[in-house]
Amino acid sequence: MPIGFYIYREFRLLFIRGHGVITQAERIETMRAWLRDPGYQQCTDALFDVTAAQSTPKLAELRQIIAILREHMPSSGPRKLAIVTARPITYAVARVFQDLIQPKDVPLQVRVFFDREMAWAWLRPPHWKEQTK
Repeated sequence: MPIGFYIYREFRLLFIRGHGVITQAERIETMRAWLRDPGYQQCTDALFDVTAAQSTPKLAELRQIIAILREHMPSSGPRKLAIVTARPITYAVARVFQDLIQPKDVPLQVRVFFDREMAWAWLRPPHWKEQTK
């Protein structure tokens, strides 16, 4: 499948990676799978790497994703999502997603990056370890 996820329990991180052409059905199936995963509740952050993706969701598909998150997002789980892109069109669509997410409806901060290091620094600033103790 061109989209998958892994939960790094010791880091409390949901890692999602997409490559090639990703359909909306694949996005939703994968999203529902991580929402059901018991480890998801313990995650504080999520990193979504779409640097190898060749497709982007349409506006209606972004709205559908947000509706699912609104409906199924538990009281715990990631509160920060860093999206890493490589193509300008993917960056632009991810920024639309960032702008559509309303914290009052979905308690999730979203930021989009071209650089993995910057994404990681935003997710896990140097003082992060002290905050999680």
